[in-house]
Amino acid sequence: MWLVSAQASCRSNCPELPHHSSSVFDCVNPIAIAPFSLSLKMRFTSLVTLLPALAVAQEQVPLADRVQGWFNQVKSYVPTAAPVAPVEKLAEKVTEQRVTPVTLNNWQSILTPGPKEEDWLIFATGGNKTCFGRCERAEKAFNESVLLFSANPTSPHLGYLDCEANQVLCAIWSASAPAVYYYQVPQERPAGEERAPTPLRAIHLNSTTVTPEVIYDIHGKKTYEKSPIYEGAFHPVDGWLAKYHLNVIIGYAIWALGAVPSWLFMIGISFFSRTMMSRRMGPTGNGPARAAPAGSAN
Repeated sequence: MWLVSAQASCRSNCPELPHHSSSVFDCVNPIAIAPFSLSLKMRFTSLVTLLPALAVAQEQVPLADRVQGWFNQVKSYVPTAAPVAPVEKLAEKVTEQRVTPVTLNNWQSILTPGPKEEDWLIFATGGNKTCFGRCERAEKAFNESVLLFSANPTSPHLGYLDCEANQVLCAIWSASAPAVYYYQVPQERPAGEERAPTPLRAIHLNSTTVTPEVIYDIHGKKTYEKSPIYEGAFHPVDGWLAKYHLNVIIGYAIWALGAVPSWLFMIGISFFSRTMMSRRMGPTGNGPARAAPAGSAN
């Protein structure tokens, strides 16, 4: 019905339309359509130019959500007593947390008592020789945990010990990777008084399941208190090797033994065992015949 009505209306408006024409569009004026077509083309062109910008904006939404999710996770670890800083200020504080490389040259100064008590969380890692390729996940977790430590104003000092590059120091500490060594360095005492002990706790990390939260909780939730205080001979400060200044010498000896190739070590053992056996067996072979005693019968 609507088609018949449209045709009737069109014939009334276009008397010059032939009677045999059955198309409604035959009475449409092309000049009247031109402005509408031009307007539609301009709108379509504008829409096409906006598509790349819309695509870029759509790609950036997940990244912003991930960053916001990280900051929300960081804020959940901030103590309730401390005010929660805005995201911008929190991002600035992330760069303030400093990780100190622990080496053979500075480890004694790190563990020396100062004007106030200090806690040190030192992460021990290694490479193929000292960690047998098991420290990659733990190292990544430690690097990501630095963000969590940066959001907490009560966080300890952070240290990084690479046993691949500092094998002598790891031998002095008897350190194994991956692990965290938590030191509670005491306050310096007046001259003449004995130095206060330095509690040390060794927390060994699971190389397959460790996460940034596990490393942060060592201080954040004080899980280090579950580990016993180490008081053995290899304690870098309080052990009897350190008190008699033997820990560095023993460390170099252990490192030297580990640096000797296994084949050379076996050759040395074989040579030593043969020498000892030859001495126990005495001289072998036929010696010169003894002269017969005088007057003996032939």
